[in-house]
Amino acid sequence: MKKLLILFLSLTTILVSSCDNDFEDLNVDPTASTDLGLNPKFAYLFLKSATEEYELSYTQILCAGQLAQQVVDQQFPQSSIYTLREDLQAAWWSTQYQTTIKSVVDIIAQLESEGNTGTEMGIARIWKVFLFHVLADQYGDTPYFDAGEGFLTGNVRPAYDDDQAIYMDMLAELEEGVAQIGGSSTLGGSDLVFNGDTNKWSKFGNSLMLRLAMRIKNVDPSSSTAWAQKAITGGTMSSNDDTAYMTHTDGPTDLNRNSWGTYAPRYANARIGATLYDWLAANNDPRLNILADPSGPAAGNRYGLENDQLLAIYGETPDSYAVVNPAITQLDSPWVFLSYAQTALLEAEFAAAAGDHSTAESKYNSAVAAHMQIWGSHYDSSLAVDDAAVSAYLSANPYDASQGEQMIGEQYWAASFFDFFEAFSNFRRSGYPELVPFGGHAPHPSNTTNGQIPRRLSYPSSEGAVNADNYQAVLQAQGPNDQVTRVWWDVN
Repeated sequence: MKKLLILFLSLTTILVSSCDNDFEDLNVDPTASTDLGLNPKFAYLFLKSATEEYELSYTQILCAGQLAQQVVDQQFPQSSIYTLREDLQAAWWSTQYQTTIKSVVDIIAQLESEGNTGTEMGIARIWKVFLFHVLADQYGDTPYFDAGEGFLTGNVRPAYDDDQAIYMDMLAELEEGVAQIGGSSTLGGSDLVFNGDTNKWSKFGNSLMLRLAMRIKNVDPSSSTAWAQKAITGGTMSSNDDTAYMTHTDGPTDLNRNSWGTYAPRYANARIGATLYDWLAANNDPRLNILADPSGPAAGNRYGLENDQLLAIYGETPDSYAVVNPAITQLDSPWVFLSYAQTALLEAEFAAAAGDHSTAESKYNSAVAAHMQIWGSHYDSSLAVDDAAVSAYLSANPYDASQGEQMIGEQYWAASFFDFFEAFSNFRRSGYPELVPFGGHAPHPSNTTNGQIPRRLSYPSSEGAVNADNYQAVLQAQGPNDQVTRVWWDVN
């Protein structure tokens, strides 16, 4: 396991706590310092990319996690009943543009000024894509080409770039970034993801390329196929050892801690969603007692209802449902950015689409085993699932070529627990699992989506004031700033 550096004395000047959404503030560089080397900047970037409780809880859990029906919190039911609470949806946007985006842009600018075109530049370019693909997937058209450069160019009101153009550039950035990865790195212990293993960085870049390639499968199939094949040929993750993750420590501040670990005791009503719980239970899946607390109630939280409805219809309260297993939500639990299981499932889908179901089955089986076993190897040894249990599950739930797309999509959803943005994105792209609005309950009378499952997150309304011309332009290009306007690749 990689050991986190205790960086806070040296990083005091770069930590940003402001929540002001003005672009003037969003483009003040939080890390630029003539006296600050690249290594602490990279370390801060990785730490912040693993999120703190604010942006994780508000947007990834309470928005994406509920939209993907994996977690439900009746204290904040807005995303499960399809209403809009803007501060929840805006938290990720504002935090990323205030911190990680500016940080990675600053790192790239410093590398350019130092003439560094090698491994460190490759890592920075790959990580920039990782950050931006989440923003583009959740919000659609977004400031990209000029974002985070206010401190360099003076442009504090960047235009919203077209999602398709962003995707094409991100794929090219990944190809060029991977090509820059050499045999060694100068980051040392500041590489909190792969601890200097450049081979794993190359695999990560290619695996992210595969993710992006498959995301555009339904809107640009020829480009999707070409980029996916390029990623696989270049070398993607091959086991859980390649998974991109970061080990946390309990302190000295929340930036070092696992964000769900800080979230869980503050929000007692957050429970495993019934959609996920019931799917795991129906398949006799050993992950049920890994993801859900086995010592709690044997039920998942009902979706699409507020507290008064729970009580009136079922006589239940949130205490009737299982919480997320405390064994995987410790303050020092790791944070996974992109996993081998996710990668192998995309390779399975790619093979199945080409009619190669032998490869699809092999990749599918490997992915399922990897996700079942990562909890014991990376989180807590008490959660180990042995090979016999994996084999029994796969024997009882064998890959079926006629149902391959659905099976792969459902397993990808399960393998993206905690990575709720990815679970929500792949559901929108693939259509799996076949989520039912409001969990099958009657549409909530306050819903703002005409009963539809939301398709994106909304921009902060403050954008209409602080970046008015560009905000109006994006509404004309993409559509209304609501939850039913679809991002470019979402045509399923």
